[in-house]
Amino acid sequence: MISPKHAERLSEVADSVADERVSSVVTSSGKTVEVPAEVSEAFEAAIKALSGGEDLVIGTKDSFVTTQEAADFLGVSRPTMIRILDLGEVPYERPNSHRRIRLVDLVKFKAEHEKRRAALDDLLESSAKLDQFDGGFVKTR
Repeated sequence: MISPKHAERLSEVADSVADERVSSVVTSSGKTVEVPAEVSEAFEAAIKALSGGEDLVIGTKDSFVTTQEAADFLGVSRPTMIRILDLGEVPYERPNSHRRIRLVDLVKFKAEHEKRRAALDDLLESSAKLDQFDGGFVKTR
């Protein structure tokens, strides 16, 4: 989690580069280094996410994480993460006695889960508006 002080500073940086591409950076020794377009896009996305209070995960598409790291990423317990894996909801590899989850699969699962959660919330809200949902039980007429 980023501190409010740093989030404010990142927000200022995000605002300053909002309409411009970061084409170079200056190192602590004062040397200017040109930045490839892909790095610039990644930098801008990272600054935007962090300044908005979002978590940031950096890794290659072939990065693997442990079950504990995956659980921390999803905000669930390790036993719950293992149940998710055992149900086949997230693919994993087991090169030895420990499971390894590809980071890209975990990010995909989280995005799908958040999408389903938002749809469920919308459905519950619509039901409440129609007076069909009351405290956990669907009313039948």
